[in-house]
Amino acid sequence: MKAKAGKPMARRWLTLGEARRVLGVDASTLRAWADAGRVKAFRTPGGHRRFAREDLQVLLQRSRAPRPVQVARQIHRQGRTLARARTDPAASWYVALDEAARTSVGQTCRTLMNSLVGYLTGGARRRLHLRAGEQAGRRLGAVLAARRLTAAQAAEAFLHFRGLISEAVTTRLALAPEHQLRALRQIDTFLGRVLVRMLEVFAQPR
Repeated sequence: MKAKAGKPMARRWLTLGEARRVLGVDASTLRAWADAGRVKAFRTPGGHRRFAREDLQVLLQRSRAPRPVQVARQIHRQGRTLARARTDPAASWYVALDEAARTSVGQTCRTLMNSLVGYLTGGARRRLHLRAGEQAGRRLGAVLAARRLTAAQAAEAFLHFRGLISEAVTTRLALAPEHQLRALRQIDTFLGRVLVRMLEVFAQPR
């Protein structure tokens, strides 16, 4: 639910600056959370956001110790939502792909997301999920190379995918800063390995 105009009840209301300090996030992140309905807010007649301290405390309690599987599933869901909304059909790498190749890339990216979810969940199968992600990276490289994309265009496509995942973590999930940082580090490790495997395909003679 987005921030709405209205008369505040008898609660302890905080400004945007005060609220972001309570949560330990920057102002743009808090605005995004309010717009996405992650935290309640109302607007003053002058258009300024106000946040109830009680709501912020509830948000902090929920984000203190999220289970890895919960974080992973949320990233998966939000990443897919962003992919549908943010892929630019005019991007050079996208234009270079025919419909069959786009379908193949989409399927491979879904495989990558599933492997990433497994990797973030942790446990004894983490290495298996990482290897599955690396294999998906090679398949992605093969599809893009077969369509005569350059390594630079392939990297652009991959960074688009990576950016969607990072955006899902930083603006769509109500995570405390330390949990957000941990998730981003794990994602960087996983996707870094995937990117290397994808680019190895372009280093081979064609």
